[in-house]
Amino acid sequence: MAKATGDMELRQGDKTPGGLVLFLRALRAPFLVSSVVPVVIGATLPFWLRPNGFSFNWMFFFETMVAMVALHAGANMANDYFDAKSGADRDSTTRSSLNGGSGLIQAGLLPESFFLRGSLIALALGAAIGIHLSLATPGWFILGLGLVGVLTAYGYTAPPLRLGYRGLGELAIALSFGVLPVAGAYFVQAGTMSWHVVVASLPISFAIVLVLWVNEIPDVDSDSRANKRTLVVMLGPRSAARGGVLTLAILVFASLFAAVFTGCLIPLSLVAILAFGIVRTVVAGCWIHYNDPKSLLEAQRMAIRLHAVLGAIIAASALVTIAS
Repeated sequence: MAKATGDMELRQGDKTPGGLVLFLRALRAPFLVSSVVPVVIGATLPFWLRPNGFSFNWMFFFETMVAMVALHAGANMANDYFDAKSGADRDSTTRSSLNGGSGLIQAGLLPESFFLRGSLIALALGAAIGIHLSLATPGWFILGLGLVGVLTAYGYTAPPLRLGYRGLGELAIALSFGVLPVAGAYFVQAGTMSWHVVVASLPISFAIVLVLWVNEIPDVDSDSRANKRTLVVMLGPRSAARGGVLTLAILVFASLFAAVFTGCLIPLSLVAILAFGIVRTVVAGCWIHYNDPKSLLEAQRMAIRLHAVLGAIIAASALVTIAS
């Protein structure tokens, strides 16, 4: 009954959904912002690190952005398809706009085949743009990053990798929405790479894992039944919501301080510590409401806000150097 109620709520929220509404839901469009943020950080980092021969290329920036969003959209649709196949989302009683997938397959609003075809088309688009960028930049660095990106995007839930089912999903997300896009966007603009870029990507990498982690807490039961062994499932909801969330929150700011003190990020980036109130809401919300999905929604929203605010501050701080 709970499952049926959850699916009916999706229908009742939009009794006659149009094609565009369904398409955006299938893409999980609001979450695509998390693929924009690391690209913006990587593209603006050269203004601070000042590599030799750097000249900002708007076309490369646009192509990088489209490629990353396409890969993310492809990953989202692949996740819906393969989670439906495994049953991870089929019997979810805690689905919301922030967790449990789009719910469109379970509600009978779109067929599974739509998600599989859409995933392959989006991933192919991202790969094609990546190949063009690889040909337009030195060496094979972008091609290598792109291959890893496609594999992790599709293999997050797709066999044979099924990273999200093997306790490797959080690491895959940290790479796919942190280190890799920041490094790729930087290389496309600068034509070179350094360890400074990797260190500079760590705060946003931990921030996106925090978003995923908090969103996985309400799905513990349905993921467990589908044998989807996320780290949250392996730790258990109480330990994951308390110790896990607190640890990730600390890592976000510890890595920010480390990046600033090693010269990888401009000191102005430390303005992000003003987001402490957001972090406190996330930690406190998870600590208290880990067993109450409805009350946990505020912590889920604040984790997303922290990611966006942190990314905006890091990118804007780098751009300040233009005036110097």
